[in-house]
Amino acid sequence: MRLSRPLAGLAAAAVLATGALSGCGVSDAEIRPGVAADVEGAEVSLDQVADAVADTCEVLQGSPELLQGGFTGAELRGIVVQQLVVTEVATAIAEENGLDADVLRREAERQARNSFGFTADEADDASIPVFAASAYLSSVISEVVDPTLSEEELVEPGPAYQAYLEQWQAENDIDVNPLFDQVDFTEAASGALLSDTSTAVSEAATLRAQADELRNRAAQGDPAAQAELTTLVSSLPQSQACAAEEDAPEPAQAPPIPLENPNGGQG
Repeated sequence: MRLSRPLAGLAAAAVLATGALSGCGVSDAEIRPGVAADVEGAEVSLDQVADAVADTCEVLQGSPELLQGGFTGAELRGIVVQQLVVTEVATAIAEENGLDADVLRREAERQARNSFGFTADEADDASIPVFAASAYLSSVISEVVDPTLSEEELVEPGPAYQAYLEQWQAENDIDVNPLFDQVDFTEAASGALLSDTSTAVSEAATLRAQADELRNRAAQGDPAAQAELTTLVSSLPQSQACAAEEDAPEPAQAPPIPLENPNGGQG
């Protein structure tokens, strides 16, 4: 899917680059083959992640203001896994509290479709849950926590939401395949370390660290960092990055063939 108009409404960059969670450490979780994550028995499959990564990259490539310097493959896969985990966490919390998870999820996805300009034919685009996840979780937490807050606390409900998520994670299981960032809702969690389970993963972790450093420098106003990030991502094979697509060069025009007159001379 290609977007032809600017993104509107949704704080898309924040949805992808940050959020209520962090990647941290190496998991010792037992994950079945073919599974990227397990949230209280609800599994996110590797196939689901692959489809969501491909469609999310398409959305980003059609949105220069969101793609910016691009993402390494490890970055984008980590982001997608985290957002899909957020979706399962939101569903689990909603069901525990007697909320209609389907209604809240569909509303978040409707907002994402409208904000990103999806057409009716793209209603099942695999990137929609990725972009809707944060809004879905926020709506669920709001429904659960807001009734317990005072008027003063409702002015700044963020700390109460954070405390609820930390407590929920302490009491429930979120297991993520060691190939991906581990999901942690605690404020103390920081960094994004991948387990060094193979050479390929180690190389991905190195690229991820380089990209993270450049992205942080760019956010702090370093004018050279964005260009360096773009160069880093664009230098990677297509299978290892989500970068801006280069316009195909126009075919060279063949020179005109001179006409010859029947008498052998050129006209």
